[in-house]
Amino acid sequence: MTGATDPPERAPGGTTPGPTGTLLHYRRTRLRTPGNGSTRASAGTVDDDGADVPEDTRDHWLDDVTSDEEHRRRGAMARIMDTFAVPYLWFRRIFSFLATTPGKLVAISVILSTAILAAGWSMSQSSSDRQQELDVLLTTTEPMSYAAHNLYTSLSLADTIATTGFVQAGVESAGTRARYNAAIDRAMMSATESAAGIAFTDRETLQLIADIERQIPIYTGLVETARTNNRLGNPVGVAYMAEASSLMREQILPDAATLFSTTSSAVREQQNQLTRPQWVPLSGLFAAVLFLVGAQWLLFRMTRRRLNRGFLAATALMTLAIVWVSASNFSTWQAGTRGFAEASMPWDSLTASRIQAQQARTSETLALVRRQSVADTSESFGTTTDAINLALDDFEQAEGHTPLASGANRAQIIEARTALADWEGAHARFVVAMNTGNYAEAVRLATTTTLVPGSPPTAAAAYDRLDGALSRLIADARSSMRAFINDGLAATQLVSTAVLLLSILAVLAVWIGVRPRLQEYL
Repeated sequence: MTGATDPPERAPGGTTPGPTGTLLHYRRTRLRTPGNGSTRASAGTVDDDGADVPEDTRDHWLDDVTSDEEHRRRGAMARIMDTFAVPYLWFRRIFSFLATTPGKLVAISVILSTAILAAGWSMSQSSSDRQQELDVLLTTTEPMSYAAHNLYTSLSLADTIATTGFVQAGVESAGTRARYNAAIDRAMMSATESAAGIAFTDRETLQLIADIERQIPIYTGLVETARTNNRLGNPVGVAYMAEASSLMREQILPDAATLFSTTSSAVREQQNQLTRPQWVPLSGLFAAVLFLVGAQWLLFRMTRRRLNRGFLAATALMTLAIVWVSASNFSTWQAGTRGFAEASMPWDSLTASRIQAQQARTSETLALVRRQSVADTSESFGTTTDAINLALDDFEQAEGHTPLASGANRAQIIEARTALADWEGAHARFVVAMNTGNYAEAVRLATTTTLVPGSPPTAAAAYDRLDGALSRLIADARSSMRAFINDGLAATQLVSTAVLLLSILAVLAVWIGVRPRLQEYL
């Protein structure tokens, strides 16, 4: 029939060609599975894995589902490989790059940079910490020790002044009373200053200071009671004064001596520790230089060029850092260990001898108060003079090796020796006066501080001169110790910043030196 359209051609099997028909065709053909000539007749067991389905007709949006049984069948090694597959791939790429010459150059540069920065940072931090600790020693630990020294000497001086004033006829002079009050006030303030510099965890030392502060009012109360009874003419005042002096010499002063010894030892230990050479950080700097030398040799083996300017500059910078740190360490050791030790020796011996002199003076006066034999006093006096002479010898020896200063100190030493000789002569006359019962002469020798022209000096005048000379020598020894601590602190200035800066410049020099070699492979 003309004009009529032909019906569409039917594909074999009765399906109409097209996307849907084609899909059905492929699904039906997969029902026949070759193998032994058999055909899967059951339509219910259709394999729809889509392997033979055209690409444009697959269901890509569907995810493959793995059964639990298949997941269990996978071994642990497979799961580990799946987990670390990406890192393993990166490591393989990195090691493949490092096997090349550019990779070796980069690896050498990275290792050198790490070694140089680690050594420089370690030395910088060590120098910074040392500088801070030396500053703490100068501003906290040493002043605490000096406060303990003032506490010790002030208490001994107060006992000497109180005993001497008690012997004076009538009411003691205003000057003597003012000196006694000043000594007690200085002792109380020194105890507070000592406690302020002690760590809260040091319970033993804090308890020691608390015991001293608790006993000082008891001592002053006994002294005031003795003075009151002495003014009233009651003989019991002698017993109160003897009890007060016994409390001071047997309980308070030993505690103060222990505190002074503890704080002085702390200063010496910190000074010795902070002035030792910095061996560990220095070894890091030396190792960095050795790495630079080894890297220069490796670079020569790889590039056949003898010297690399960047590596040479880095080596020079690190060598400069070593020289700088070594000079600083030597200066700190020279000032802090040798100088401080030589200066601290007379400090300790002069302090101990001054305390002994004050106690000998107190014993001398108490013998007069009690009207007792001075045999024991003479023995202790001889021991005291030996200790003073030994302390003056220590000071002269230290002065020969350290700048304990000047002709002023020599004049003080001469003054101390002269006063000690005068005191020995006056004490001998005092003993004779006591043994012969000439108490008036004994009182004059023990209490009179004015010098009469043409007559030998009294024990009181000689002792005052000796105590003043020893006090000035102790102050000079302390100034010398602080000067050595300051020298050690000054030697550490700028070391931290300089070493860190030199290390950074050395790292930059390494990369600048290796850059031309890397560019040859680009």
